This record gives sequence, structure tokens and C-alpha cells, in this order.
Amino acid sequence: MLAAAESFAQFGFGDTTMEGIAARAGTSIGSVYQFFPNKHAVFREIAGRCLLEARRSYASLVGADALQVPWATLLGRVIDGFRALHDGSAMMQAMWRNLELYGEYAEADQAMMRELIAATAVLFGAWVPSMAEPTRRVIATMVVNTVATTLLVIAREPDRGRADALVVETKRMLERYLASYLPG
Repeated sequence: MLAAAESFAQFGFGDTTMEGIAARAGTSIGSVYQFFPNKHAVFREIAGRCLLEARRSYASLVGADALQVPWATLLGRVIDGFRALHDGSAMMQAMWRNLELYGEYAEADQAMMRELIAATAVLFGAWVPSMAEPTRRVIATMVVNTVATTLLVIAREPDRGRADALVVETKRMLERYLASYLPG
């Protein structure tokens, strides 16, 4: 899968071939076709693994100590962790490079986003038990989607310094936004 993800990330979906994937993986084309009937199926597998990787990363980044660290520290840890994941994962890069294929995994992505929003809303409820559940969900939706949008923007930003500045400003913006809702 890594060879396929690297090909999709480097060349784009249109210029990636099953033969190229096989060559990059050091295997025969027959071996690739044994598991995948076409490159759309390969891409869907990459997308599924990528979404699983994102779910696992969220759980790991939030961690068991989520309620013991200041929320601003946790926010920074999650944003920086996802930035590192996106920078270092060929699967993530393949998805960002080929957004025209979003329909291939949209339902699974939307389900994952709902899970991340729900988990974030639970954190807000733990920090501010008096906050109404609908309010927690709206705030969590804003935070999760803001981080996701920033990752999209920086994935397409060729200037590393500008991408770094966008991450800093996203943290600043979200910290100020959340400060009106969360203690400390």
C-alpha cells in the first residue's frame, strides 16, 4: 500500500498506473491485480487506511491524560500531531493530492468527522459540565472543521514557512475562540 500511496501522492491519480504501482512495490502486476481489480479499488483501500490512521492518531494525541492537561496545551498537541501525521504520511498526502476522488471515501470520512466531533464534545462537557450538549457539539464542530481545513490549506501550501505560520495562527484563533467557553 505504501508504494501505491507514494505514487498517488507524487503523480496524482490520473498519472498513476497499476503497472507503476507494481514496479514501485517491487512486485508483479498480477500480484497487484490479485488483490485489487483497478486503481480506484487501490485508492479506496488507501483512503480507508488513512482514515483509520487519523482515528488512531486522534485517540493517541488526546491521550489518557486529556483532562489533566490545560485545554490549550491539548489543542496544540492535537494540531501539531495532525500536522506531523499529514507531513509524514504518504497515505494522507495521497488523499490531499487527489481530492477530486473524495466521493470514493466521502461517507467514511464524514463518519470519522462525526466521531471526532463527538469525542471533542465529550471533552468540552468534562471541562464545562454546565455547557448544554447542543452547544458542545457546535463548538466541537467548529474546532474539528477548522483544524481539518487548516490541514487542507497547508497540504497545498508549497512554502513551509507560510504553512508553519498558518498553523500558529490557527492555534491562536482557536485558543481565543475557546477561551470564551472553557475555563483557564
